[in-house]
Amino acid sequence: MSAQQIEYYFEVYKESFTNAPVWSIEAITPFPAVSIGDRFNHQGLGAAWGETASEEEEYRVVDIDHVFSDTGGKIAYKTRVKLMLTHRNQVY
Repeated sequence: MSAQQIEYYFEVYKESFTNAPVWSIEAITPFPAVSIGDRFNHQGLGAAWGETASEEEEYRVVDIDHVFSDTGGKIAYKTRVKLMLTHRNQVY
């Protein structure tokens, strides 16, 4: 059995996984681990992100979904991260 190449995807959602992702990226290497409660700093995404948080707010990871698929002999691993806008002083 030979190892198959894996395609990695990272998708970011606001509030719900039922909506389209607000930002996504594809890579040939895995992304770093993400945990619930992590702060998501969107500042480097610029216009791709759209809405920005105020100085009193920040985005936090509230749910993570892992999706595997095998299409056309290619294995894909997708990490879907759901964010919520929270107050900076809120304990999560």
